[in-house]
Amino acid sequence: DDLDIATEATSDLPRTAGQRRWDALLKIFRTAAGAPADGKTPEPVLNLIMDVTTFEDVLTRDWNLLPTTDDRLFGQVPMEHRRSETSSGVLVDPQHALRAAIGGWVRRVVIDSAGNVIDYGRRRRLFTGAARDAVMLHSPRCTWSGCDTTSSYCNADHTIDWQHGGPTTTTNGGPLCPRHDRTKNRGYKLRRDPNGTWHTYRPDGTAA
Repeated sequence: DDLDIATEATSDLPRTAGQRRWDALLKIFRTAAGAPADGKTPEPVLNLIMDVTTFEDVLTRDWNLLPTTDDRLFGQVPMEHRRSETSSGVLVDPQHALRAAIGGWVRRVVIDSAGNVIDYGRRRRLFTGAARDAVMLHSPRCTWSGCDTTSSYCNADHTIDWQHGGPTTTTNGGPLCPRHDRTKNRGYKLRRDPNGTWHTYRPDGTAA
């Protein structure tokens, strides 16, 4: 609509505090208008991410629940890939994360050597449910080069756009903030290299 066109045209201009509050209020109304009549208020969720090796080490050392390393079901995770943090990248003491896991829910997420979460293979245009959760775990921040917006304020975005043949799979997605989501539609491209690092490219193909 006209509002979306105007917003996209001025997305690079600085927004005052009052304008940002208006943007937030408008988003509330739009979200409410698009919600199903029988919708329920979602329960609050805090995602704590811990690799399986750290998880098992804490269990073994402090809880004595895994008697020997021979009982491990998974291979060792290299130290440089160890994780114990929130989905926005805030470090969490592994002991605290384990206590939260005991009192809450544990989900198994399989990640390959490049940091890609497993493909759920659902043919949808929008990332929803577990597939969206997996996409948002790809990065603690917006995947646009130089952007520090935390993933909790981002959208689950198709790396290769849906209209350009990009599938709705967790290997073709990542968190992208609303501003750069709009900017990307002007011909920019985001790509993830084999090492898991995100890169942004201008319409002429040069790195941003």
